Amino acid sequence: MMIATLLTALFAATAPVVEPATQATTPVAAAPRAKRYCIIDRREGSLQKGKICRTRDEWRARGFDPVLVLTRG
Repeated sequence: MMIATLLTALFAATAPVVEPATQATTPVAAAPRAKRYCIIDRREGSLQKGKICRTRDEWRARGFDPVLVLTRG
């Protein structure tokens, strides 16, 4: 009798619970991503190349405007 009770409890605990869908799920529109400008950086004394990607506003906050550099060439 005890085994039957334990098995019933085990199955009840592992049975999937189905919840009624009360709200229709609406797809969430992703916000448009800002354009990123990437620069390949090679540190002196290092053989590794680093790729640094930031938005134009982030670059300008650091005193560098990638658009001006790209149009100079």
